[in-house]
Amino acid sequence: MNLKSMSVTQRLIVSSLLSLLIFSFAVFLVIRSLSYVESILKNEASNHVSELIVNSEISRRVFALTSRVKLLEQTFLFSETVLSEEAFNVDFQLQRLRGLSANKELSYKIDAFIGNFHRFLGSSLGLNRILKQTNAIDGMLAKQLDQLEFSVAQSKLQQSNKKDLIKYNNELDLISMLRESFLTVGKMVGDIHSRITPETEKVLLIEAKKELDIFLLHLENVDIKHQDVSLHKAQMKITLKRYHAALKKIRANLDQRWKVMAALVDAQTELLEMVERTESRVQSQTLTLTSQLEEVIRHSKINAITISCVAFLFSVFLINRVIRRHIQKPLDDLKNGFDHLLTDGKKPINLGRTDEWGDIENAYNNMAARLSDAYSAISDEKKNFDFLAHHDPLTGLGNRLLATKSLNSNIDLAKKSQSAFVLLYLDIDEFKTINDSLGHAAGDSLLTNVSKTLSDLIGTSGFVARMGGDEFMIVMSNTSLIQGEKVAQKINKALRKPYHIVDNTIVVSASIGICEYPAHGRDGETLIRNADTAMYCAKRQGRDQYRIYSDEMTTEINDHIETHRGLHDAIRRDELVVFFQPKVNLDTGNTIGAEALIRWQHPKLGLLPPSAFLEVAEKSDLIIDIDKWVFRKVAQLLTDWKHNGINTDCMVIAVNFSARMFYMTDLADQLQHILDKTDCKPSQLILEITERDMMRDFETCVRTIETLHAKGYKIAIDDFGTGYSSLSVLKNLSADYIKLDRSFIKDVNTSKSDLEITQAILKLSQVLDLTVVAEGLETQSHVDTLRGIGCDLAQGYYFAKPLTVDAWLTYLDDQTREIDQRQPLQLSSL
Repeated sequence: MNLKSMSVTQRLIVSSLLSLLIFSFAVFLVIRSLSYVESILKNEASNHVSELIVNSEISRRVFALTSRVKLLEQTFLFSETVLSEEAFNVDFQLQRLRGLSANKELSYKIDAFIGNFHRFLGSSLGLNRILKQTNAIDGMLAKQLDQLEFSVAQSKLQQSNKKDLIKYNNELDLISMLRESFLTVGKMVGDIHSRITPETEKVLLIEAKKELDIFLLHLENVDIKHQDVSLHKAQMKITLKRYHAALKKIRANLDQRWKVMAALVDAQTELLEMVERTESRVQSQTLTLTSQLEEVIRHSKINAITISCVAFLFSVFLINRVIRRHIQKPLDDLKNGFDHLLTDGKKPINLGRTDEWGDIENAYNNMAARLSDAYSAISDEKKNFDFLAHHDPLTGLGNRLLATKSLNSNIDLAKKSQSAFVLLYLDIDEFKTINDSLGHAAGDSLLTNVSKTLSDLIGTSGFVARMGGDEFMIVMSNTSLIQGEKVAQKINKALRKPYHIVDNTIVVSASIGICEYPAHGRDGETLIRNADTAMYCAKRQGRDQYRIYSDEMTTEINDHIETHRGLHDAIRRDELVVFFQPKVNLDTGNTIGAEALIRWQHPKLGLLPPSAFLEVAEKSDLIIDIDKWVFRKVAQLLTDWKHNGINTDCMVIAVNFSARMFYMTDLADQLQHILDKTDCKPSQLILEITERDMMRDFETCVRTIETLHAKGYKIAIDDFGTGYSSLSVLKNLSADYIKLDRSFIKDVNTSKSDLEITQAILKLSQVLDLTVVAEGLETQSHVDTLRGIGCDLAQGYYFAKPLTVDAWLTYLDDQTREIDQRQPLQLSSL
C-alpha cells in the first residue's frame, strides 16, 4: 500500500488498531471537525461571492442608468421623440435591474427609483407639451397683432379725409410697443430652455407675466372706434388669458419637476447606500466566519490531544506523529490562509496533499480566488466612479472640480517653497459658429482634437483641464511668466491648423489669457478670473493670440459689460443708424453703389463708430441681431427710394455679415423672409464676409455661397490678403468680388512690394473671373496708380466719407447732374 495515497481516515484506523478503541474516537472527532470546516467554506463562500457579484453589477448599472437619466434631463425640451425612446430604454434596464437580487429591501429601493423615474418622465412630457401649446398661443398672438396693426392703419386711412378729424399719431407707436412686449415675452419663455436654476425660471416667468400685463395695458390704450379694431382687441384679450394660463401651467410643472428631480436623486442615493451597506455586511460576515473556523480548529486540536494522552505510550507517539504531520501542519497552513485572506487577497495555499486535505485546499483556493475577484471588481468600480467625478467624459481631461483641486495644491506648494507658477486660460475662437453650422457632433470631435493637441504639447510639464464648453485651463508649476509666454505661443501655433471633421475642413484658433502666481492673485478664484479677463482681452484685440493680465483689463471688462448692456438697449430703442460709403468705377468716375456701414447714435456719447461696439457684439448673439437690422434697413431704404422715384435698378449696396450670421444653416430663408416684406431684390445686394471668417469652415462657406447665388445675391470677400486663404482655396470659392485691404493701398505709390502684390492680385482676379474693389483710396495718386494697373472699382475718403442717408441721396443727385452735363460736352466735341 502506498503510504502517500492513504487518507487521514485510513492512517487513523491503522493507528487505532495499535492504540485501542479510544484512539478511534479521537479520529472520529477530528474528521467531523474537518468536514464541518469544509462545509462552511463551500456554503458561506458561495453565498458571499454571489452577493458581492450581484451588488457590484447593481452598482455599475445604477451609475450607468443615472448618467443616462442626467443626459435625458438635459435634452428633454429639445426632442420629445428622443425623450420617449431613451425613456423606454432606461425603463427597460430598470426592470431588468429589479430581477438581479432577491433582497426585498433592495427591490423596494429599485421600485422607488423606478417610480420617481416615471414621475420625472411624466413631468418632462407634460412640460414639453405645455411649451408646444405656449408656442402655438405665441404664434396666434403674433398673427392677431399683425391683424390689429392692419386694422389700425386701415382705420386711419378711412378717417384721413374727414375735415373734423382730430389727428392722433400714437396708435402706431402703441402697436410698436405691443410688438416689443410680445417679442420680449417670447424671448423670456424661450430662455426657459436654458435650464439654469429654479430661481432663474421663476424670475423669467414673473417677468413674462409682467410683460403680458404691459402688453394688455398698451392694448387698452389703442382707443380707436372701429369695428375691426375692437374685434381684434377682444380676440387678443382672449389669447392673452390663454397665454397667462399657459404660463401658470409652466410654473406649476417646473416647480413639480424640480421636486421630482430631487426625489429621483434621493432614490438613487438610497439605492447606492444600500449596495454599500450590503458590501460592508458581507465583509463583516467573512471576518466572523474566519473567527468561527479558528475556534472550531482550536477545539479539534484540544480534543485530539486530550484523547490521545489517554492512549498507551505507543499510541501517544504514533498519534502525535500522525497529528503533527497530517493534521497540525495543514490546519496551520489553512489558518494562515484565512489570516491573510483580507490582506493579501488572491494568495492560494499549497498543503501538498491528495487526501481530504486536498479537497479542503481546493475549496479554500476557489473561495479565495472568487472573493479576490469580487473585491477587485468593487475596487475598480469605485476607482471608475472617482475618475468620472473628476474628469470630463468627452475629452478625458480633468474637469473644473479636479482643476480647482490641482490649482489649490499648486498654490499651497508655491507658498511653502516661495516660488511662482503660471496659469493659462484658453478659449477656442468662433466655436459657437462651428457648433451651430456643423452640429454638436462636429463640435465634440473638434474639442477632442484640441484636447489631444494640448495634452501632447503640455505633456508632464503641466496640468490640462476642460473648464466647460470650449474653455480650457493649464497650470504649470515652477514656471516663470516668460516661459508661460513661450508655451502660449506654441499653443497658438499648434492649434492654428486645419482639422478634418465630418467631411469638412475647419481652421481654428485660440485666445489665451495668462496669469502668474502670486503677482496676479493669491487664491484660485482670483487667478482664474484674471486669466479669463486676459483671455477676453485677447479676443477683443483680434483673437488667435495671448495676453498677460494687467489691472487695466478689469476696467476694460467693466466697460465691455456696460457697452453690451447699452447695445442691447440700442437695438431695442432703434438707436442704430446706417451710413453709406460710395463705390466708384475708376474708368468712368460713376458711382455704381455703396457699402452700408453701421453707426450707433449713443444718447450720451453721441455718434459712435463700429470699432466702439461691434467687437462687443461679436462676443454674443447680438451681432446676429445687428446684421439682420442692417440688412432689413438697407432693403427698406432701397424700397422707399424706388417708391420716391429714385432709380435703384443699377444701384448695388454691400452689407457686411459676421461669421455667426453667415454660417447659419437657414440664412437664405431668413433673408428671403425679410425681403418678402419689401420690394428689394437679392440682385441689388452684395453680402460681404471677411477672408478670416470665410476660412473658419471652408466647405460650409462654399455651400452657403452656392445657395445664396441661387437666390440672386452677389458675394464679396472682405479684407482680402489679411487671412489664411490659399490659391487652391480661392480657386474653388465662387465669390463675385474680392475687396483688397487698405493696408496694400496705403503705400502703393511708394512701396514696390505693395504695388507688385496689388498687380498680382488683379491678374489673379482676371483668371478667376473676380472683380476687385480697392479700399482706402485717399489721394489722387492712389486713383491714378490703381486706374493705371487696371483696377475697376474703388472706395475711400478720396471720393467721400461714409454719408448719412440724406447726404447719400444728395451725393447721388450731384452725380446724376454731372453725368447729364458731361454727356452734352462729349456730343459737342464729337
